[in-house]
Amino acid sequence: MKRFAVIAAALLAGATFGAVFMLATQGISTTDQAASDVTTPDVAGPSPSTSNPPDAVAPPATTTPTTAVASPPISDQVLLVWTPSSLPAGFADRVAALPGVTAVTTVRSDLAHLTGTESASGDTVDQPPDGYVIPLEVMAFDPTTYPSFLLKQESVTFTNLPPDQVILGKTSAQLRRLGPGGVLMFENGSRFTVAAVVDDVLIGAAEAALPLGVAADLLAVEAERYLLIRYSGTRKDLESTIRAGLPEGVAVRIRAPGETPVLRHGDAVLPQVLIKKQFGEFAYRPGQGLTFAIEPGWVEANIITSNVPLLGPVTCHRNLLPAVAGAMEELEERNLAFLIDPGGFWGCFNPRYIANRRDISRHTWGAALDINIGSNPEGLQSIQDPRLIEVMERWGLTSGHEWLIPDPGHFEYVQPSHRG
Repeated sequence: MKRFAVIAAALLAGATFGAVFMLATQGISTTDQAASDVTTPDVAGPSPSTSNPPDAVAPPATTTPTTAVASPPISDQVLLVWTPSSLPAGFADRVAALPGVTAVTTVRSDLAHLTGTESASGDTVDQPPDGYVIPLEVMAFDPTTYPSFLLKQESVTFTNLPPDQVILGKTSAQLRRLGPGGVLMFENGSRFTVAAVVDDVLIGAAEAALPLGVAADLLAVEAERYLLIRYSGTRKDLESTIRAGLPEGVAVRIRAPGETPVLRHGDAVLPQVLIKKQFGEFAYRPGQGLTFAIEPGWVEANIITSNVPLLGPVTCHRNLLPAVAGAMEELEERNLAFLIDPGGFWGCFNPRYIANRRDISRHTWGAALDINIGSNPEGLQSIQDPRLIEVMERWGLTSGHEWLIPDPGHFEYVQPSHRG
């Protein structure tokens, strides 16, 4: 699919990240994402006040070497399965009992609140302002089942990870400016030393990874986001059985390696760590509701307002506005201005969680906008004109019209524009 190929290209931060994630002892994989309105960016300097532009981030001190791998044997079949927000209770056990399923691992993921980091030498690297924390996507893996979906040389790190140590993805390590020996400190007082830095795909493009029990007990990482399944037999038959076993009304996405850039939940949008890489990282002050306050310095440095054709004043991230303006100008040039309802524009920058409070809306970064919302509300089938969707996608903005929970009025950044 062309869209996945483009997103995959945008995900490539380097040759090693482009290597396919080998599943089983010889196989590999990739990932997925798409739920209603899903997920943060760079800090530079000892006080991570996130007002610095993303380009100021320095590389991590060290990273563990990675190995390019060949395609998995045909007999080694793997699937990713995920549902919006979290998997139904008992779903993993039911899938594991299905005929032909030979291995299953459940991956959890939630936001954790980072209060600071230190280098291996003990120097402060990140320190948000008082009262603010940095949102970090933490992945929790089962050390008894997850390593079997990795290369042998990579699985050791996951199998033997001590309870006071953490694994970072390569992009996260770059944003954190940390390597092995660095320390992450969290809101509840927990401290974890960086044991290793691995390719993003090995931890589903999360920012950090911890063993299941440790992550749940200390950081409340509880949402079961997706399954990885190894099986023999016919994929079509297995998919049908999986879908039939879900509670009524529960939508599911099932992918095989190569059908999505990274094997993880929510495959229609970029993982939070890649949004951070593109738009910068902020500290925020969480509240009880869906909205929250962002560190003022980050907002001042990154969020601007500009008059955009067809939409009027638009307040977005400075890195997104050129694409939004370009898309609207193209609509005008092609005599398609009538596809935009000015009254249906509901804005861009809006700091908040999505409804499940486990993910931060892309609107928080000013990296998403809502267009023609009145006629395209969340949860209903899209009536957006395909020509509008095509123009927006060419300018790097994906539409939510095909998400598991449709959000056809929502458009968010997934890649650099490629007009023409």
